[in-house]
Amino acid sequence: MKILVIDDSKEDRELILTHIKKMDKSWDISIDECNCLKNALEQLKSYDYNIIILDLMLPETDGIQTVKKIMEHLKKLDKKTPIIVLTNMEDFSVGRQAWSLGVKDFLIKDEIQTQDLSRALKFALNDKTNMRKSIKI
Repeated sequence: MKILVIDDSKEDRELILTHIKKMDKSWDISIDECNCLKNALEQLKSYDYNIIILDLMLPETDGIQTVKKIMEHLKKLDKKTPIIVLTNMEDFSVGRQAWSLGVKDFLIKDEIQTQDLSRALKFALNDKTNMRKSIKI
């Protein structure tokens, strides 16, 4: 499984990586990281990812606009990569908006646990039937 983590905070990216390393060891996971939207859009052109883990607050954009920009870019590339949103905000209206756009999960950084991220990844991958053959869920 190939994951793209998009977050401008090095500490938050490291936190996500730590949680992923604690997850089920049978998963073959490779992770790319981006610290801004511009780099993420370039990565998405060059590589196919199974999951995007996206921070809502990036230097170039914030909030629901971040999700919209990534989704528009994916649509142009004809990719249907599931997105899991991470945020420091406990604004559930933003979470509802993100879900209405098709985001698979909405996790709050300060509250995230390894099992939360694992569950979110499993649910997101469950929507991609071609992935279910190669990943033990």
